[in-house]
Amino acid sequence: MLFQLTLLHLPTSLPSASATLQSHFSQFTSNPNQKAYIYTQTEDPTYIYLLQQPTPEQQTTKELTHPEGVHPKWTLQVEIDDATQPDHVEALLPLNAPVMAIGRYFVAAGRKAGYQETFDATRGHLERFTAPLPLAGGWRRDRYSPGEEDGEGKEEYVLFSGWDVMERHFAFAESEGFKEFGKIKSFLEGAEIKHGSRWEGVAR
Repeated sequence: MLFQLTLLHLPTSLPSASATLQSHFSQFTSNPNQKAYIYTQTEDPTYIYLLQQPTPEQQTTKELTHPEGVHPKWTLQVEIDDATQPDHVEALLPLNAPVMAIGRYFVAAGRKAGYQETFDATRGHLERFTAPLPLAGGWRRDRYSPGEEDGEGKEEYVLFSGWDVMERHFAFAESEGFKEFGKIKSFLEGAEIKHGSRWEGVAR
């Protein structure tokens, strides 16, 4: 299942219930033919994540109409492995989790297969920590956009995981299971992990 994830930057932090912010993003939530989920980044609330299932046009162009004063930082498309999941977006991704972690793992050239094998062998340690909330990931399938120096020339794996609270995610890093899951680090040239809280009443 294909998803498009966009990071947008606001000139100032506003609560998701703000009438101004709701108006800015209504264009993304008013289309009955395209699902859209909006998250405020926990680490820096001036950043907003927009998660959509792209239209056929977006699949080839990645074009995104954005509100005035809201600046897109990057857009990526990721093919989520849903071979064992129902064909339903809210069952596949942790969209209803109080906190959703968004991890971008930059895999060294030529090491994609090794990363995937190691991730598959160790993901159970992470799943036991997130349960009953799901996690799902997949490979970025589009080319990097200008300004994305962190990932240029690398493969990218994007992982979505659900958490009750962000501190629970931090606790995983101190667990015995993380020692096994951390084996994926040997295949990485970098990573970016952020957290987001979903806007209430605007997802479709």
